[in-house]
Amino acid sequence: MDREVKDRFPDSQLMKDRSKRTSIKSEDPLKKISFQEQIAAAREVAITSVMSDQGMNFNDMRNFAQGIEHDSLMIDKRQNRYYWNSQIENGKVVQGDVIDFVQRFYNKAFTEAVEYLTLEQSERFERVEEQKSKPKEPFHYYFQHYHNFRQAHDYLVNERGLSSILVNALHEKGFIQEDKYHQTIFVWSDMGKAAGASVIGANQDFERFGKRVRFKGIARNSTSNFGFNIALGTPDKLYVFESPIDLLSYWTLNPQLENCMLTEMEGLKEQSVYRFVEQMYISKGALPTEGIYLGVDNDSAGQRFFDNLSKLSYIERNSGKEIQFKNLIPHDLDIPQSNLSTYQKVAKQYQVDWRAIAAVHKSLTNYSEEGQVANHWNREGHFTGNEYDLQVESEKVAQVLANNEQGSGQYDFSKLFPTEDPVNALALRNLRKKVEHYYDNYQNRGYRPTEQWFKDWNDVLQYQNFKHEEKALLTTVYQRNDKEELRVWKTQQKANYQAFFTNEKEDTEPFFEADSPREASLLIKSYGFQAVDKEDRRKYQMKSSQKTTVNELSR
Repeated sequence: MDREVKDRFPDSQLMKDRSKRTSIKSEDPLKKISFQEQIAAAREVAITSVMSDQGMNFNDMRNFAQGIEHDSLMIDKRQNRYYWNSQIENGKVVQGDVIDFVQRFYNKAFTEAVEYLTLEQSERFERVEEQKSKPKEPFHYYFQHYHNFRQAHDYLVNERGLSSILVNALHEKGFIQEDKYHQTIFVWSDMGKAAGASVIGANQDFERFGKRVRFKGIARNSTSNFGFNIALGTPDKLYVFESPIDLLSYWTLNPQLENCMLTEMEGLKEQSVYRFVEQMYISKGALPTEGIYLGVDNDSAGQRFFDNLSKLSYIERNSGKEIQFKNLIPHDLDIPQSNLSTYQKVAKQYQVDWRAIAAVHKSLTNYSEEGQVANHWNREGHFTGNEYDLQVESEKVAQVLANNEQGSGQYDFSKLFPTEDPVNALALRNLRKKVEHYYDNYQNRGYRPTEQWFKDWNDVLQYQNFKHEEKALLTTVYQRNDKEELRVWKTQQKANYQAFFTNEKEDTEPFFEADSPREASLLIKSYGFQAVDKEDRRKYQMKSSQKTTVNELSR
């Protein structure tokens, strides 16, 4: 389970305050408050009040609230329950009351959560019946810009790999800024006015933000169901992403884009997609007649989101043309290399097409190693559960396919999902269509065996940049004025990069070793032909023989 939120109330503080009991007043001061009464009192604490107390930002939307650190986290303020839509357990969206919220997000035991919510100091918490939704104020652009754009530019270009030309152009037009705290600000434009902003923090903090590394949030009072957006020409296509970085990564990879609108939802928000269609029509007088492309993440939540919208479409009133949702999930036809041999072995045993087995696995769990459900219809079964066995599940699927072959390589996939419930019949029909879709694509469009899973468009961009850097490194011959040459090879065993002088014997120790193309380029620049003479080289090789590390050299 994703636990990115920092523990904001240490055990030592909790233990110290255990003697301070709930603010529930008993008519009889000598009567001891039971633990059941304490639990009941704890459940009256508003979840949003706990979030505020712990510095967990959220957008207040009258009867609901939405998390900012976790943008798929929704709070029903009337029922005082949370729904973490990007997380699925046992086929259902993770949800619970305020006690479960404290347990899950702050990693506390049940009794610890109850005591935290009912301590004497908890009088500062709002109770559900006391909670009043304040009218949302209009967005006000409150960021103060730094006098240069250097740190934000460095983060976007050097760390995230975005096009420097693109980033500079958007900065000049006011779409991307750096504030006085060196945060990167993506300004949301609505008819030429700022309607909100996405914010990425300047500092890395693994302990607090986990795999996100930096703070990522939304500016106060930003327009609901909106996001960073750019229109190019007269748009007839709408591209929708989960974040500004994904949007700009795709644009960097496809600089030829024209006549389209690029948007991001700050997570997965169905209402945002509809809002952007409306925005395109109001601002440009156009509709996405060529399609709405969903470039969401290639993970369980992204797959469920696409499943949900792919069954819908718009009809353009004047022409009657259908506007469809289209799949722009990055590397969606990738198959884990480690799975292929199992699929193929089992398929040969049962005389079926291994791609049909793979299509079932893809459709149900998106090849999740934890067996996490990755379809909108929350269908469990084959390949689901954190202890599933790939071979066993593949054999179960293959046996059903073999018994229901309708022709050469054609199968009745509905037999994999039997149901007697007519309510579920439509859902299972849609799931069957999804399996057929991937099976057809694996047959006709191909697939890509991969050892590296690409979750989002920035992953794709970073990998492409890496391959370009590596190719340049391995094909360049570096020369000194005295014609001495140096080349770099990639080793198969260590998977690192070693530099050798071409006029030396094969058994000569490398001039240096590096773990990445960027590190190798830095070493060449620092210790290579432009700056190093033969005496320095001898010193380096003496250090190398003493097993001096690359990190020590690059300080």
